[in-house]
Amino acid sequence: MSELFDTIVHRLGNPQISGLILAMLLAVGGVSFFGQSLAPYLTAMILAYLLEGVIRLLIRIHLPRMLAVIIVFSLFFFLLNMMLFVVFPTLVRELMRISQEIPHITQTVKTLMIKFGESLSGWVDPSFTENILLNLVERSQQLVGYSITFLLQGLPGVISVLIYLVLVPFLVFFFMKDKELLLQSFIRYMPKNRDLINRVLVDVDTAVGGYVRGKVWELFLIGGTAYAAFLIIGFKYSFLVGFLTGISVLIPILGMVVVALPVIVLGVFQWGLTLDAIQPLVIYSVIQLVDGNILGPMILGETVKVHPTTIMLAVLFFGSIWGLSGVFFAVPLWVLLKSVLDAILFSEESGGLA
Repeated sequence: MSELFDTIVHRLGNPQISGLILAMLLAVGGVSFFGQSLAPYLTAMILAYLLEGVIRLLIRIHLPRMLAVIIVFSLFFFLLNMMLFVVFPTLVRELMRISQEIPHITQTVKTLMIKFGESLSGWVDPSFTENILLNLVERSQQLVGYSITFLLQGLPGVISVLIYLVLVPFLVFFFMKDKELLLQSFIRYMPKNRDLINRVLVDVDTAVGGYVRGKVWELFLIGGTAYAAFLIIGFKYSFLVGFLTGISVLIPILGMVVVALPVIVLGVFQWGLTLDAIQPLVIYSVIQLVDGNILGPMILGETVKVHPTTIMLAVLFFGSIWGLSGVFFAVPLWVLLKSVLDAILFSEESGGLA
């Protein structure tokens, strides 16, 4: 332990490492204290960073950067309008319909729970089981009701914020168009000897950039496939559950488990205790199986290899600090933190570090 402490103290004497840590602290402090004010800029930076991968692909086929930026921005603007005027209104309509059906859904689940408790009467006291199950259902009903109310009140508010609708696309375009100019302006304030910083940035860009862009593609593919499959079987809630299935890929492990609950409950509510009721769950399970074993690894490739236990730790840790945003970005944040720690603890003294 003392050797590790001595190593850390020695590394901190390196100007590059000290500057890297200072930059991270300033970034975390800026987001923590001024995150709400800087939200449009941060949102635009993340979007421009994600779209940069598509621009690079167009440049590789010998398109001028300006033309590539115009094509990508036009596609982004089209998708943004689709989200605002097609996806969100449809999502709100389905949420409003479910909010009206919550009493019926709750009653259906209570009846099933009572029958389930009666089937266990030879093993446990039926009244004890019934009380526990009914209390669980009531708590779940309250949670679902609060969630739907929050979404119904929050989505229109977000959509109506003109500053996002006008400023974010404007910033995205100029972040993409003037990328090199902005980077050169930023580099002016960095130390001349920045081999270590460049290496960390390359590692983070390779891992985090590949992971985030891959997850975005995975979200659209999984969400669209789930929606189409649910629509084919006549699932009334196909759009909402398809949307949730797509979002679930952004929350490692937990998302898959959490979304399974509405799939089961809404399936039973629509078809009752029949074989048809398990159709949505079967489709959801197959999609998650294909995604976890084929599609996900194929899209992400070797960009990020993190053990499931480490993913859970990252989700719990960053979720406790930054809430839902921390949950969504748990893996990229963990990769960023790991890259910086590796640079501090295991970087070689040669290569311009001294």
